[in-house]
Amino acid sequence: MNSPQATETRRRRGRPAAGDPERVALLALRRFASHGYEATTMEAIADLAGIGRRTLFRYFPSKPDLVWGGMEPVVERMHRVLDSPGAGESTRDVIARAMTESLDLDPDTLEATRLRLRLMASDPALIAFGVLRLTASRDLIAGFLGRRLGAEASELRVRVLADAISSANFSALLWWATNRDDDDPARASVEALDALLDLHLP
Repeated sequence: MNSPQATETRRRRGRPAAGDPERVALLALRRFASHGYEATTMEAIADLAGIGRRTLFRYFPSKPDLVWGGMEPVVERMHRVLDSPGAGESTRDVIARAMTESLDLDPDTLEATRLRLRLMASDPALIAFGVLRLTASRDLIAGFLGRRLGAEASELRVRVLADAISSANFSALLWWATNRDDDDPARASVEALDALLDLHLP
């Protein structure tokens, strides 16, 4: 008869095997939340996920890479909306829809996103590590604004607007992860967008 420990070992090692890096990431993020980011080693994550260290490092070369993983699908969904705005759709509405559709997440991805953002909010070094990754969404917004304004994406006014909108979006997501319990991060992003567009300085 199998012991409970052997059964648990098989369960741990059986499900999130190679080929599912997002599942591995979710297990690691849960571990960070329960045991601490600094206290959790990559070796512990590999053991928890039931994969070899070499496989883990192929998925995520470092712990910061693991925290910042999962952005590509979000950026791709944003790309699709910004590249194909609806006829007569306002600039604000296109950007708001891009935010909303890019953040339409399944339950596991939503949980991972909240855990990632909470970690980033608690550790400025993690934010600094991923700053370059934020330029992907900023550049998409700049390209869209440039087309709307009939200007080059590299022009000052376009870059400033794109930077402001992208920064407001990221700031709103950090705030959502630590201040709201709802399952709609896009609502915070759109609220931040509208606050920025309505801003009138004295």
